[in-house]
Amino acid sequence: MRAAALLPVLAACALGAAEAGEEIYYRRDQNGSLVLTNVPDHRDLRTYSGQRPLAGAHSGEEFRDLIWKTSLQHGVRPELVYAVAAVESNFDPRAQSAKGALGLMQLMPETATRFGVSDPFDPVENVVGGVRYLRYLLDLFGGDQRLALAAYNAGENAVQTTRSIPPYQETRAYVAKVLKIFAGIRPVRRAEERRQRVEAAHADVLLHRRSGNVHYLDHPPSASERAPAAAPRPQ
Repeated sequence: MRAAALLPVLAACALGAAEAGEEIYYRRDQNGSLVLTNVPDHRDLRTYSGQRPLAGAHSGEEFRDLIWKTSLQHGVRPELVYAVAAVESNFDPRAQSAKGALGLMQLMPETATRFGVSDPFDPVENVVGGVRYLRYLLDLFGGDQRLALAAYNAGENAVQTTRSIPPYQETRAYVAKVLKIFAGIRPVRRAEERRQRVEAAHADVLLHRRSGNVHYLDHPPSASERAPAAAPRPQ
């Protein structure tokens, strides 16, 4: 109850700071508590614009695996898709903008239909549609992430006209914000991915004892490696 009572006060302070020009960031910690700060010292921080309530903040963790898997399947950087979802909807699968954009990736109805999304509020369909759209835009603009993001926000026609980011304040701010979050996310490491695949494939053989010591292997153990530890000598 105390935290709930403090929330309007904290939000009011954040709103005042945001209106004064100081960037305020927020996230939820591992206990579910809302954390407000003006120091961007955590990768899960989101910028508070002063235009939406903080109480509905989402960490995005529940959609991380979905975003990573879908992005890798379509050859798009997972970190980029994660950053787009963070800025577009703050990871709210029921989000709906004043312009009619829907769901996690904020797909316009015509875009959702174009990329095979029948239910924009279904997180799986929405992420697949958003990733496919980003893949299309990246191909359209020769892999230029800035132009692809600008087109995601302002429409591909606006970007194709000048082959540059349109002179819209909203679009320029959008591109900058997505790229800032994108740059702050630890990239997927190929070596780490290989290690995880090996561990998943040999989960029953990685951990064993030999000569009383625990060993980790990246291959099935040989007969000698499987040898049980020697029994301790009686005292």
